[in-house]
Amino acid sequence: MVENQETQEKRLPISEHLEELRSRIITAIIVVVGFFFISWIFKSKLLEVIKKPHNFAMENLGLPQSLQVLSYQEGFYAYIKLCLMAAIFMAYPVIVYQIWKFVEAGLYKKERRYVIIFVPFSLIAFVSGILFGYFFLIPFGLQFLIKILGSSVEPVITMSQYISLVFLLTIALGIVFQLPLVMLFIAKIGVLKAEDFAKWRKYALLIMFVVAAIITPPDPFTQVMTALPMVALYEIGIILIRPTKKAVLRFCLLLGFGAIFVYAVFLIFTLPTKAKLIESTGIVKTLSSVDNRWRVLTDKSRIQNGAILQTARGSKASFVLKDGTYIIMDVDTNITLVDKRKLTIVKGQILANIIADKDPFTIMAHKSNVSANDADIDIKVSEFMILVTPTRGSATVVTGGEEEEVLEGRQLKIITGGEPVNTKNITKWAEEMQKRVKEEEEKATKE
Repeated sequence: MVENQETQEKRLPISEHLEELRSRIITAIIVVVGFFFISWIFKSKLLEVIKKPHNFAMENLGLPQSLQVLSYQEGFYAYIKLCLMAAIFMAYPVIVYQIWKFVEAGLYKKERRYVIIFVPFSLIAFVSGILFGYFFLIPFGLQFLIKILGSSVEPVITMSQYISLVFLLTIALGIVFQLPLVMLFIAKIGVLKAEDFAKWRKYALLIMFVVAAIITPPDPFTQVMTALPMVALYEIGIILIRPTKKAVLRFCLLLGFGAIFVYAVFLIFTLPTKAKLIESTGIVKTLSSVDNRWRVLTDKSRIQNGAILQTARGSKASFVLKDGTYIIMDVDTNITLVDKRKLTIVKGQILANIIADKDPFTIMAHKSNVSANDADIDIKVSEFMILVTPTRGSATVVTGGEEEEVLEGRQLKIITGGEPVNTKNITKWAEEMQKRVKEEEEKATKE
């Protein structure tokens, strides 16, 4: 009764409510505009920050990281969109405060107390949703979307499209992460109980997947990655309302499943990375297995399994593989990263500092296999010859089914395509035979 009286005392005419709403909106707009101009000053740095998920995905796929613009004005409009997005993010606390001050008068004292408690947690949840999208959903989602295109399609990602996608997903996830707080608030003001949320769980799950499908790109991977946190947040909301053993157990099981899913995603998208370029003295190119195009590598670039690496004339390069093995490529050398602890050298010379492992490291050259473990192996391959020289440890060479061990400081020379011979004697003999046959034919004709 006292609360009703308090609310009635604060009740204002509709005109004053509209005037206050106008004042709150103008204040929020002024703050957003102020942050917009600040963001415009640092627009290039903002773009670099927002591009990091894109760079992560493209780098893992061995693709160029630059964003495209399709018209002269597109870049300008894209920067406006970027700065506006940054301004809204930075002004979010002020916007929330203005909304709160407008609705405060219409709430009971108990409701106002709940709002004051919930708002800080709401800000934390909003930021958590943004961080989840920035560090997990967007980079892995983009990588999945590009990867399923295959080698026959070349992706062209525009600056405007990318900024819009990031803006949509981060804002949507920031709102989605408010779910437990909304559920708790509804329960605290007596609208629904924990039993009601538990009873409607099936319908809630359906709605979550529908919402995830709407706010994410049209692929099942990002939809599932968005829906799973929503399911977890729903269970957290039930626990916050009434922390029963059953609810906690259900959440723990869901959390375990989510951890397995996240770990699986991590393995799927990080294991394919085979090597990193450490340094080079000239041009080093790679033929990506994703889009089948030659590209120039830069320092710290990542290389995929199946990629072909090639040093130009006068250039050398060094790589570190995923298992820690260090590879130095000499000039005019061509190798292929086949699989874990396995590569093929087509031509040129490499020095492999092979790390100890339960499986030997295999280097294939022509029809020979060179295997070693915890050793330094120098291999030189030309069109008709292979030289294998262990400078530390030993190597096992298999050629034509025959196995031979090469000890440290020794060199094995393998001739491919037969032993070299002097063909002049053979051609001289053939010419003499042809000359003799011709003479015999002429003699027979005269007779």
